[in-house]
Amino acid sequence: MNNSKQNIIKTSHDLFLLNWYKNTSIDKIVAEVWISKWAFFHHFKDKKSLFLWVMDYFINESAPKRLYEILEKKVAERADIFEMCQILQDELNQFDFKWWCLLGNMSLELADIDEFFRQKIIEIYNIWEQWIINHIQRIPNFSPKKTPEVIARYIIYSSEWINMSTKVYKDKKKHKQEVELFLEILDQML
Repeated sequence: MNNSKQNIIKTSHDLFLLNWYKNTSIDKIVAEVWISKWAFFHHFKDKKSLFLWVMDYFINESAPKRLYEILEKKVAERADIFEMCQILQDELNQFDFKWWCLLGNMSLELADIDEFFRQKIIEIYNIWEQWIINHIQRIPNFSPKKTPEVIARYIIYSSEWINMSTKVYKDKKKHKQEVELFLEILDQML
């Protein structure tokens, strides 16, 4: 992928996080990237096709590198599950609660409006869930109290809830308490 296309994708990812999909126009994107509309349309048919690239970037490249390293381990460890959860929460905290999960944003904004978007969001949730399930299944001699599917869904749903709650309250102490409770319950499930 060339630098221009990659720059459009990364910038759009950030704009979608901050302004949501509907409030991010192609004009805003090209102004932010400092390119012409022609250059934009050279790479993308429309904003909807850009959305597909942004969501692919979100799931495969936007998270901290350490998260991907954990997910790619051949032999997993129980402690990895907690580290993955902590990485996601630390990232939210790092951006001072201005950003949260792009997938959460898109779910809230687009799932009831367009079947195309809804199906893409489902696909990404399923990828995320399968990554966690696969990781749990690679932990040797491990018999969690709940199935890997239940644990994966708990992690995803709880992470989204904590992200949403933190976005609203913008309270680091409350965020820390919610993360601690989430990890305590997760520990009981494992």
